[in-house]
Amino acid sequence: MPARTADTQLRTTVRTHDGLRLAGTLVAPDHPKNAVLLLHGEGATQEQDGFYSRLSLELAERGVASLRFDLPGHGESEGLQEELTLSGLLNTISAGLAHLREHVTAPATLLATGLTGGVAAGYAARRAPEVDRLVLVNPLIDYDRYFGAFLDEQAGRDLITRGRVEVSPTFAVGRAMLNEIFWLQPRGALNMISAPTLIVHGAGPTDVPLTSSTTAAEALTCEKRFVEINGPQAAHWQAPAIREATEWIL
Repeated sequence: MPARTADTQLRTTVRTHDGLRLAGTLVAPDHPKNAVLLLHGEGATQEQDGFYSRLSLELAERGVASLRFDLPGHGESEGLQEELTLSGLLNTISAGLAHLREHVTAPATLLATGLTGGVAAGYAARRAPEVDRLVLVNPLIDYDRYFGAFLDEQAGRDLITRGRVEVSPTFAVGRAMLNEIFWLQPRGALNMISAPTLIVHGAGPTDVPLTSSTTAAEALTCEKRFVEINGPQAAHWQAPAIREATEWIL
């Protein structure tokens, strides 16, 4: 059973298909009318720099349940980052939705940031009955452009000697994912998504280029909305991002 915290949020454990235990937080108001699975970006945690914790409380006030958890190899969850694969992340989404359904009976929205945005798009395309709505925040869609077609000499040596390549100070990838991203791209699945989809770009610091979001929005054939947070709003991005996400979910 999940353990209730002082602020009424529930600490819970999500078990993946391959047996990892992921540290999570379930927020379930009475009689929720909607539910959301929040997937943080690469190198972050379930709080997503405070964005997800704030969003989950705002959603709860509007009668929406949510589940967020640290991805494998992140935060307090089991696993190693270098063992992550795209198919493994798809299975993690599946496990998260199953866990959410155990506690909440309501249509489920997928909300994902960065690298998991592209994975969530692929999941929504392949498992349409499980996804009522989709929200992608700064989604990384073209993995090959982000990671590069080939590793440079130093990265190749690091992969051999350390078994991982440091993509950022908080995120590392292994050989399995690097081989996947050369061939598996979310862009080809975008036109198969049927769930109404919101894309928000500029919600927090990101090195995902704007074109990743704009071209993804153009490729969608479902009901969609694209929002760019810029100008004066960019310094206080959480409020507009929460507003847009909440309105779309409801």
